Amino acid sequence: MKEINTSEFDTHVLENDGIVLVDFSATWCGPCKMQKPVLEEMESEVDFDIYSVDVDESPELAGRYNVNAVPSMMLFKGGVLKNTLVGFQAKEVILSEVEKLK
Repeated sequence: MKEINTSEFDTHVLENDGIVLVDFSATWCGPCKMQKPVLEEMESEVDFDIYSVDVDESPELAGRYNVNAVPSMMLFKGGVLKNTLVGFQAKEVILSEVEKLK
């Protein structure tokens, strides 16, 4: 799972025509540490991009999307924010939400 910063976000997420999952997280966050292996496992199984944004490293990006809790996973399609999942999510829940976008 590639970690991206503010300057890379527009290229990888907003200019992407497909579905992109962005995980807003923090190194000190317990649920984020539980979420990361789930997303890393998914990455090899899915046909969409998964990126991580550290809210402490990119506070302006977290602010742009009103990230008030971590982990917050945002689903984009064609560069448009379609859905936000807050808190730890099981793989099945994430995949179910992605299916709705297809």
